[in-house]
Amino acid sequence: MQIFTLNFLMYTIGGIWRPVEWSSNGAKLLYNIFTFIIISSEYFFLLTQFMDIIFIVNNVDDLATNILIFLSMVAVCCKTTVVVVRRNAIINLVEVLLKAPYKPQDEDEIIIQTKFDRFIRSCSIKYSLLATSSITGGTIGSVLNVMQGYLPYRIWLPCNYNVSTIFWTISIHQMVTTIFATMINVGTETLVFGLILQTCAQFEILENRLHKLIINKTVKYLEHASCLLNENKADLSECICHHLSIYKYAKAVNVTFNQVLFVQFFSSILVLCTSVYYLSIHIKNLSATASFLAYTICMFVQIYFYCWSGNEVIFKSTSIADAIYNMNWPLLSINEKKGLLMIMIRSTIPVKFTSSFLITLSLQSYSNVLKTSYSAFSVLQK
Repeated sequence: MQIFTLNFLMYTIGGIWRPVEWSSNGAKLLYNIFTFIIISSEYFFLLTQFMDIIFIVNNVDDLATNILIFLSMVAVCCKTTVVVVRRNAIINLVEVLLKAPYKPQDEDEIIIQTKFDRFIRSCSIKYSLLATSSITGGTIGSVLNVMQGYLPYRIWLPCNYNVSTIFWTISIHQMVTTIFATMINVGTETLVFGLILQTCAQFEILENRLHKLIINKTVKYLEHASCLLNENKADLSECICHHLSIYKYAKAVNVTFNQVLFVQFFSSILVLCTSVYYLSIHIKNLSATASFLAYTICMFVQIYFYCWSGNEVIFKSTSIADAIYNMNWPLLSINEKKGLLMIMIRSTIPVKFTSSFLITLSLQSYSNVLKTSYSAFSVLQK
């Protein structure tokens, strides 16, 4: 796979993506064991936090701090499970972009594809740096807690973990698990972001093909090159198939990551209102709120990534009709005009990425998430 190399590298380091090119059975076995350890650690961390919320937590501050990490781990466990279980589907999604009709066919299309690939990589790097700053602050806070004799994160265990050996083992386990969880988070968010934006790239490539096709047809008709009519019909039918294939690709991406988007949006609303509530109470204590503030900013950016990319796809998918209308198509034959009309009619139904059936990824949904978070925050204050 020649695209999304940075995203899959994050997955590989995070322990949930064995490189496709590996052929050694020994290496595959060792990496599968590594993956099992990572997944077990995440679910163990999730379970012990849940038990602490049920049995131990008895005040709002503890609930706020615990629910923040707990919901984040729920989202990470969901992402991990989806990536591992649907590995083949993800590989197919990437490989299909390297084949016809998605693969760029000339220099102009390569330029379009390269533009989107660079933008996706640039956003992935910037988001990774933001997440790194957040986890660095969290890790420093965890180390300080450990030095003072507290676990980095509250958990419940059916044993005495104040014993030195057990205490240090659990502390290191928690810090390592959160670092790997951050890698998986960043890898998933940037991969989904990239796969969604590849839909925009395909619409732009299709628009370029239609523009060139109409220009070539118009020139040939003006030159009375009727002998090439059958070849031109075949070209137009390929564009129609490409347009339908883009819808098929977008649906496959949505089906693959549907549960991830649902859990992400559901947990993000609760996390945002909880973190904002916690920050408003401890606004004067900067040392206690620094990591929370960084995490809250990351969460806002995280949801914006999804919603902005989904909004771009909606815009690009509906703009195809306007692009065709503005092309010089009046000199085409009746059958060719009907073909273009099919594309225009199909584009009246935009491509939408949804979080299950509840939320459509768009800037309007992002605004609604912020409003919902603020409403929940207001209720919590009362």
